[in-house]
Amino acid sequence: MMLKAWKRIGTHLDRRKKAAFLGDLQRRGFPAALVCPTTYLVTRRADAQTVRVSAAAEARRAEIAATPGEPIEIIYSPKPGSARNCERPAEGARLLFSYDRVAHTGKDAKWCTFLLLCARESRARTVVELGACAGISAYYLASAPSVERLVTVEGSAALAAIARETLRPVADRADVHNGLFDDALDRLLPGLGEVDFAYIDGHHESVATMHYFRRMKPRLAKGAWVLFDDISWSSDMRDGWNAIVAMPGFSHCVDYGTVGVCLWSGEDTVGRVWDLRSISGHTAIGSPHGWGLDAGSVAD
Repeated sequence: MMLKAWKRIGTHLDRRKKAAFLGDLQRRGFPAALVCPTTYLVTRRADAQTVRVSAAAEARRAEIAATPGEPIEIIYSPKPGSARNCERPAEGARLLFSYDRVAHTGKDAKWCTFLLLCARESRARTVVELGACAGISAYYLASAPSVERLVTVEGSAALAAIARETLRPVADRADVHNGLFDDALDRLLPGLGEVDFAYIDGHHESVATMHYFRRMKPRLAKGAWVLFDDISWSSDMRDGWNAIVAMPGFSHCVDYGTVGVCLWSGEDTVGRVWDLRSISGHTAIGSPHGWGLDAGSVAD
């Protein structure tokens, strides 16, 4: 029903129509806590505190991009499993990323601001991120007023070092853990207590995404927010997203095209799904020809 409504309005909505449709969503029972982040995607307007966080984070991004030096080496380690129809480097291949590419890998300022607003509106105290890269998204998340502890995991030692420097201003509540995601979760989850906010990024394959979600599920607090990144990166990731929203335990699942936001209820029922791809402006499904190969060269 929701998708038909979007088609009637059209794919490319102007801001006024988007705002009107957002008001209609609220009348239909759209989660109140998601109104602010969703409204930001429509208006691009944010409060002064959010603007200050974004300015600091983007200054750090620019600093990383301008860093001189040899490309950063990242060792490719595909776990647990690989997507079917996407070329992959060999396991153990050395991928070379420029500093500029590192700085701009991951979410841009628009989507990082969205992440910050989600963390703020969720009132999360404990946040787990899988996929730190340069630490930019972690900086936004850790800057939410309620956050007491953020742990972000990065498989590359070189990137983890960059992320630690990025997070230095919020180091009292943000930690970077270098290691494979599964190994890091083995170490971290027992000591975290309940997780209020999980951001699953860094491994854009449905098998891996489902795997890491299942690992964190027993630790989720009732009412926790779980964000899945790059859900339209490939048809494989869309398949994974469609499987996630069909699982019991969520009250609401919101599809923003780029990011999927799910609210954990812990109940044995399937949540209500909201398709907001036209609100976000991201309606296409990607067709990647290779992981890493389009982001950096492969060293001999």
